[in-house]
Amino acid sequence: MITSYGAMQNAILARNIATSQMVQNSSQMLSAVSFGNSQPLRPSFAQADCFELQNKANETKISVLNKWIEALEKKLAGDIKRSTPKYGGVDYQA
Repeated sequence: MITSYGAMQNAILARNIATSQMVQNSSQMLSAVSFGNSQPLRPSFAQADCFELQNKANETKISVLNKWIEALEKKLAGDIKRSTPKYGGVDYQA
């Protein structure tokens, strides 16, 4: 049960890191855009492609981690239910 809890905490940490990377990439992308008179309002294609690919990778990572966290939560709930004693027919659940 403790191993499942540790794995869930690691998955939550990885999800938070991926989210912060997405925010940091967006911030860097916006700071790289030049708003001068003769400059376009979008960055170069190579930079935009890298930004899009990294965002897609992080989105995929976040969705997989969310499913893993949900599965671990269900496993922990099952472990708690199974390990909770029943006293006199009353079911005490954590």
